[in-house]
Amino acid sequence: MRPPTSLGLATAALALATTAIPVTATQAATTASCAALTTTAYVSNNPALKTTLVTPWSNESSGAKKNYGFTTNLGTPFRVSLKAANGLVGIRRMYSPKTHDFRYIWAASERASLIKKGYQDASPSFYAANKAASCLIPVYRYDKNHVTQYVTTAAQRKSLSSSGWTYDKVAFYAASATTAAAPTPPPTAPPVTTPTTPATPLNQKFYANQISKAWKAYDSATNASTEKLLYQVAATPTAIWLGGYASDPGTVSSIEAKAAKLKQTPQFVVYAIPDRDCGGYAAGGLSGVSAYEKWINSIRAAIAKRPTIVIVEPDAISMGCLSASGKADRIAMLKYAMKTLSADPTTYAYIHAGSSLPTDTFAPVLKQVGVQYGRGIAVNVSSFSTTATETAYADSMLAELAKIGVTGKHAVVDTSRNGVGPIKSGTNPNGAPNWCNPPGRAVGKRPTTSTGDKAVDAWLWIKPPGESDGQCHPGDPTGWFQSYALDITQRALNNDIITPLTPPN
Repeated sequence: MRPPTSLGLATAALALATTAIPVTATQAATTASCAALTTTAYVSNNPALKTTLVTPWSNESSGAKKNYGFTTNLGTPFRVSLKAANGLVGIRRMYSPKTHDFRYIWAASERASLIKKGYQDASPSFYAANKAASCLIPVYRYDKNHVTQYVTTAAQRKSLSSSGWTYDKVAFYAASATTAAAPTPPPTAPPVTTPTTPATPLNQKFYANQISKAWKAYDSATNASTEKLLYQVAATPTAIWLGGYASDPGTVSSIEAKAAKLKQTPQFVVYAIPDRDCGGYAAGGLSGVSAYEKWINSIRAAIAKRPTIVIVEPDAISMGCLSASGKADRIAMLKYAMKTLSADPTTYAYIHAGSSLPTDTFAPVLKQVGVQYGRGIAVNVSSFSTTATETAYADSMLAELAKIGVTGKHAVVDTSRNGVGPIKSGTNPNGAPNWCNPPGRAVGKRPTTSTGDKAVDAWLWIKPPGESDGQCHPGDPTGWFQSYALDITQRALNNDIITPLTPPN
């Protein structure tokens, strides 16, 4: 879903002027009456966006929790008014499409300043006081990274300060919810409302691609048992890999359009760096720097600012096979990819940081290739290490990045084939590498944002289960490897790693 151009809470419901209501000398001298502040304000935070929603509409608050990620409920700490009254001013809600921040203001000068910064006037909102009085409580505004939060208690203020938030000002004054209020019926929101905040890659469902190889195999299956097993993979959201083909932008555009209609987030892997895999099992890639940068531009254009997750170039930070000039080119290309794809705030780009690499060695490499421009890192891509091991690795790498000035980053973990962990070293038959179609493995936990680690945004199926790692053993195909897909899925079901999905009739 694209960011709305206006939040427009039914302008007719509250007839605020286009500038803040002027405060005359008489009004400034008048103590705002608590009797006029009878409407409950619902306050909640979005833990991903770090923004605060303040609304007098209960159904807007519940809808924002369900659809837009405002899941941290701060309760109903104060009351406001839906009507103008002596001593009250109109509180405008300003919205930034760039940072998804909400600012609640009353001064015309602040409105003009925010509009210059790209904020949109999303009023009307409600009325409150702009002067202190004994019957009122202050609503404090705190800033961090160009977004704001609003709190009322000393404990909340202390918590924000200790987390790096900076006190800005008292945004407005309201009646405490604990003081007596004149009886009033609960407010009903206008019948037509628009979303309170745009979707982000993490606050809507992940998109399951129904033109994948797994889906085609499921769709053509004639055996009921095979069909059921293949559906477990086909119906699970899985990343779409883009290999530098001329058709890639069209593929992205088509998938984005389908995902947008469903209000879901697609995941892509850009995998077209020149000298890809150094001529190994996954050899390939584009011809050079110019071709690569042109291709990255085309992928960004096809995404078209819709909520999207992009994994950038698995294994590309390992550059042992490259010449000095080749390494310089690769660093430049990875940095370009991270910076370009992350230029749109609705695209979360994660560069692949390998699996359990030495953090002190590779954190500086990640900084060289532009991790600071994106959302963070992806770990365990196409690998089999356990989620617990890779979460610990991600946390360690993020801590090492913070030591060298790259802070506030997050991680995603590939759980597509790690349900029973990796094969014992040296036991993959035929001398194949441990990561190459090892037997006895299982798919891992399905994609989710409920990871139990605040730095780990999601578990994702980045490597499509059932797609071969290469001709690792006699008879192994390239591309779709159905017998392997069936084996790793059945083992996951047998071990209760995934809950079975029922295919549609």
